[in-house]
Amino acid sequence: MAGQDELDAVITAVKQSRKYSDTSEETIRQLAIEALQQHKRPKAAVKAVRTRLHSIMAPYLGDPDYDDLATQLHAAYSAGDQCATKNLCWQALDGHLSTRERLPIMQEFYAQIFAVTGVPRRLMDIACGLNPLALPWMGLPDDVQFLAYDIHEPRIDFINHFFRLQALDPLARIQDVALRVPQETADLALFLKEMPRFERNYPGTGRDFLQALRVRHLVVSFPSISTHGGRNLVTRYREFFAQLTAGEQWPVTELMFPGEIVFIADKGL
Repeated sequence: MAGQDELDAVITAVKQSRKYSDTSEETIRQLAIEALQQHKRPKAAVKAVRTRLHSIMAPYLGDPDYDDLATQLHAAYSAGDQCATKNLCWQALDGHLSTRERLPIMQEFYAQIFAVTGVPRRLMDIACGLNPLALPWMGLPDDVQFLAYDIHEPRIDFINHFFRLQALDPLARIQDVALRVPQETADLALFLKEMPRFERNYPGTGRDFLQALRVRHLVVSFPSISTHGGRNLVTRYREFFAQLTAGEQWPVTELMFPGEIVFIADKGL
């Protein structure tokens, strides 16, 4: 079994890499522990951790220059220019593959979801990415409590800056939800297009994860068409979500949007 020195060496090597220097150390530590159980040499363990992080963080989805975007948003808010503010949010969402696909229907997307759940006063956005920037299109109350969770440190810092500009509490958190399921309560939890990657990286944990969330409504979405080849995924993910919730007395509403299928489960909490 690897000792503390080997573990620290792997963590340091990963944190010193340009790509993963801003990743939650909690995540890197757990992956390093697992890698050292499988690889005797620290160099091989470092490579294994980086491979896992690439799958978990999906850097290919895209990220803006957070410092520059924060500066531009601050200037737009200071000038009271709501049009510029929404344009900056739109451009950032357009630069991230997962949210880009939702842009043409963004306002309708949340309106239909909240027609089922009711407009939340407290919501979670789990593995949020840049999705909190959709706030101007969500139609939420001015005093909403918006909890967001991600493992990319600059992203969380930026989202809290954005929340402060919106006069909201800075409730974005650096937290690996696979290691520590959020314990806060909320009206609903958004888990958008993340379950396939979550189950791929943490096999067999999706069901327990959904059960553990202390929310009234679960809003879980999946891509309805594959990124490459345009293969229809609706039946596959409809069956997958049914497996995740099998045996639970949770009424489920299904919503279909271009490129995305949404399941809303009422946990009755």
